[in-house]
Amino acid sequence: MSQSPTTSEESPTNAAITAEFGRLMNRGGSLSGHERHRVFLNLGAEPGEPPWFADLSAGSGLDLPDDGRAVALSDWDGDGDVDMWISNRNAPRLRFLRNDFPAGNHFLALRLRGNGTTTNRDAIGARLEVVTAGGRSVRTLRAGEGFLAQSGKELSVGLGDSTTIEKLLVRWPDREGTLEEFTGLSVDGRYELVQGTGEARRRSSGRNGLALRPSPPVLPPVSEA
Repeated sequence: MSQSPTTSEESPTNAAITAEFGRLMNRGGSLSGHERHRVFLNLGAEPGEPPWFADLSAGSGLDLPDDGRAVALSDWDGDGDVDMWISNRNAPRLRFLRNDFPAGNHFLALRLRGNGTTTNRDAIGARLEVVTAGGRSVRTLRAGEGFLAQSGKELSVGLGDSTTIEKLLVRWPDREGTLEEFTGLSVDGRYELVQGTGEARRRSSGRNGLALRPSPPVLPPVSEA
């Protein structure tokens, strides 16, 4: 983090630094160090021990040389698994990575709706807990995912090989922290959870396959320099 100037007068030193920074960018330079993206799989932890992580960067195909800034997650093609968008400083400015790993496990896709009075309509800040025979999964609905990205408001929960939902609880972000249990859910479904109803409503993904068509590149005019 750099220190901001204390006056509005332009400093020759700051002007020189800014000009050199611009020349660096024009030459294709980067301050990122040109590191590749890294992906780690959380392997869990023994009681009282820190978690273990496996480096899956190369095997996943995500070890890209992009100057990445943020990641957004969403089931973009509506097939039940989570796809990924990456925003970069350099080209490609936006990269879409579709999850085509073989399916076989179960999932839940959940859209939360606050009552609009004690809780915001988008239910930002809500905490979701899903309990199955295979364990407990917790999700929190956030407004953003860092710089230049925001994931979809639909929460995806992987259920593994569990075939039934034992319990689903939502802690709403109101002043009282209201805890509500929802019923009527089955695996591999999409549901809307409306605060105060206690019953999950089925909903469609709104997508039929992948609706993306790449545009032809638009190149800048050739410089005479």
